[in-house]
Amino acid sequence: MGARADRTVAGRRRGAGKRFLVVGDVLDGVLVQTTAAEPGDHDPAAVIRHRPVGAAGNTATWLGWLGAEVDLVARVGVDDLYRHERAIEDAGVRPHIRYDARTATGAVVSVRNDTGRTAMSDPAASGSLTADDVPLDLVARADIVHLTGAAMLSGGAARITEFVARARSGPGRITLDPSSAAVVRDIGADAFLAAIDGVDVLFPGIDEALALTGATDLHRAVRALTEHVPLVVATAGPDGVVVGRAGRSPQRVPATPATVVDTLGAGDAFAAGFIRAWATDPVRVAAAAREGTRVAARALGFVGGRPPV
Repeated sequence: MGARADRTVAGRRRGAGKRFLVVGDVLDGVLVQTTAAEPGDHDPAAVIRHRPVGAAGNTATWLGWLGAEVDLVARVGVDDLYRHERAIEDAGVRPHIRYDARTATGAVVSVRNDTGRTAMSDPAASGSLTADDVPLDLVARADIVHLTGAAMLSGGAARITEFVARARSGPGRITLDPSSAAVVRDIGADAFLAAIDGVDVLFPGIDEALALTGATDLHRAVRALTEHVPLVVATAGPDGVVVGRAGRSPQRVPATPATVVDTLGAGDAFAAGFIRAWATDPVRVAAAAREGTRVAARALGFVGGRPPV
């Protein structure tokens, strides 16, 4: 039996019958590794790769890698529909990708050098995704509906409210990744928190958690967020994860050691690992967080944020 088949069988043993719906961004990525440090520098030996990226595509494909039953709803430009559908299908995910004839596929340019990463994004078609694009029959069949992607969430508080309402029309639990502190600041923390009323799990990174609360400490931020969302799982890179539940002290879960090739998409992989485990055993939250860090560690070893096919 091949490695992928082994993963699929093991994944189904861990959570037979659970179905996941991921809604959000599917983008084209231009990923650059360079020694250039200043504007005007020329690096003739830069490593430049083109990859399909986007938070929803990343999370969905890691769920597929884990053997889960996954549907993905997204929007791309008409010229790229077949290419993105094939990439999603090859990862074991069912794509439900709308196309936009007037707008190109959204894109991300990520430039990494010795001092860190700079990312630039153009939401394009992903920014046109609406709650009406999410089929009600998929919502009705999903055990978990995961909403993610800065392009999808950047349309304002009312738009987020519509996506959450669409997800709440079914019987499943709702998880949401704010995806960007810039989105939180543009919308406003109070408006963002009001818009996600009804969400069961929130996956902020450290920057989003601080932006949502005004806190200067992650533990305080997580504690404050549990007043709005029953379960908060905040990622802090190599410092691991802080898990918060209403009425309890936040709990830190260490990161799984990893060889870091590329950090892009590690948070999406974490979300996939967490919700895959949590869907089948919602009581053992720390165990789900450990599974999330394990999958994130795998993602850190690849360029582009998606699992190898």
